[in-house]
Amino acid sequence: KYNLYVIEDAAEVHGAEYRGRKCGSIGQISCFSFYANKIITTGEGGMVLTDDDNIAERARAYRNLCFRPEKRFYHTEPGQNYRMTNLQAAVGVAQMERIDEFVEIKRHNAALYTKLLLGIKGIQLPVERPWAKNVYWMYGILLDKNIGMDATSLAKELKARDIGTRPFFLGMHEQPVFHNMGLFKGESYPVSEEIARQGLYLPSGLTLKEEQIEKVCNALKEIMT
Repeated sequence: KYNLYVIEDAAEVHGAEYRGRKCGSIGQISCFSFYANKIITTGEGGMVLTDDDNIAERARAYRNLCFRPEKRFYHTEPGQNYRMTNLQAAVGVAQMERIDEFVEIKRHNAALYTKLLLGIKGIQLPVERPWAKNVYWMYGILLDKNIGMDATSLAKELKARDIGTRPFFLGMHEQPVFHNMGLFKGESYPVSEEIARQGLYLPSGLTLKEEQIEKVCNALKEIMT
């Protein structure tokens, strides 16, 4: 309608689907992360996908210091060194061959979490929708704000039981970097703020065993009841 490009943040959705399409194939540009805790990892880095040859050429230039193709050490504009090593690429390609297996492990673990946590008062669980396929990069729960406990308090209780967690991301309007740029000043987004303070990610690694998931769920039941 407005002739805009869609840049798709696909950092955590390797293998996910939305209305029959793979996430990362919806926008003109999509960005995936290969950070250590992602479903596909090369330790660090990521990839950009596009079906536009001009954008692809420009992205390759930025990745490689913006060398001119015909004159290697001549720079057309400022660029960066984002080159992936052959070793990292080999690790990533080998994992891509197992992406379906990894997604099934994630979904199996998520289903077990949901089964064991269902019915605990004060905890909101992820909901499956028929028009989407969630790959559960991490399994997140949301605490009811009326139970007298926020995610930080629950994380401390779980840590005391040797269970690691991590909080949800802060909203952009709460990030100092944007305040310093004069953005979002005085603005409030209560839904985003509540999710950031009441949301907690549970252990979700690919190597997680069922007995470890059971330990986490038993600890949550003990704390919440």
